[in-house]
Amino acid sequence: MPYQLFPLGDQLNLPLTLRRYHAFGEDAANRYDGKVLKKVFAGDSRLHLLMLFARANHVCCEVFPATKSPRVLTEAGRIARHLLGLQFPLAEFYAFAEGDPVLRRLTQQYRGFRPTLAADLFEMMVTSISAQQINLQFAFTVRSRLVRRYGEKLQHNAAIYFAFPTPQKLSRVRVRSLRVLQFTGKKSEYIIGLAKAIHTGKLNLYQLQNLSDEAVAEQLLPLHGVGRWTVDWLLARGLGRGNAIAAGDLGVRKAIQHFYFNGESQSEDAIRSFAQRWGDFTNLAVHYLLTGLALGA
Repeated sequence: MPYQLFPLGDQLNLPLTLRRYHAFGEDAANRYDGKVLKKVFAGDSRLHLLMLFARANHVCCEVFPATKSPRVLTEAGRIARHLLGLQFPLAEFYAFAEGDPVLRRLTQQYRGFRPTLAADLFEMMVTSISAQQINLQFAFTVRSRLVRRYGEKLQHNAAIYFAFPTPQKLSRVRVRSLRVLQFTGKKSEYIIGLAKAIHTGKLNLYQLQNLSDEAVAEQLLPLHGVGRWTVDWLLARGLGRGNAIAAGDLGVRKAIQHFYFNGESQSEDAIRSFAQRWGDFTNLAVHYLLTGLALGA
């Protein structure tokens, strides 16, 4: 049976929040049809399907197969809160935005939008590597191929859903197998290397949440294929750090240039310096700017 998770309204606009899961094509690990978001996750040594949807002025959560297991329900709740960005202090951000004409307009226009956070840090890292130096539509396409090829399957109502592949699974994959999915040779090596580092215990992604931004970077930057861009997105959309900004991201630069610099080009350092005015609301500000640019505000 579904249970109410969070009220809809000024603090949560479900379609706006989940828009990214179908705005760039299929996301095989996070299936969203505009009404229900479905995600496969592991709990109590089996797969479950999490379903998020709106009902009676609330966003509701349902798990299949139905269970009373506290561990499974706790994990489902954790994933749901991440996918809905419920960790972000939206009310405080809206009060802060009143002092910035651009943010004030965007927060009024996109009331209730919350940046989604990745439910799993390995999934977030692979997502970032997949998106390096290509458009998001193609990044979604090749990543969905990866999920369908190597993710475990779960059937529900005659439909097949896929879990994101585990580090253990991808650590055994060969480069040429990922090349068939249209990953580049380098990205194939990066993904397999990351999976091996996690599987062997060389890297523990789940300890990163307890580290400072600088310490997170020190842990990740030595990995092949991980640069500042990837670290910044992990801080922003994996760990949900309030002050995070992927200042080297072309989309982020375009959004800030559009709204604050009349479209004039700015360097990565200039963007990072400019964003300091937002402090711990930087992550939220950037996502509202990106949404405004994407939706033509």
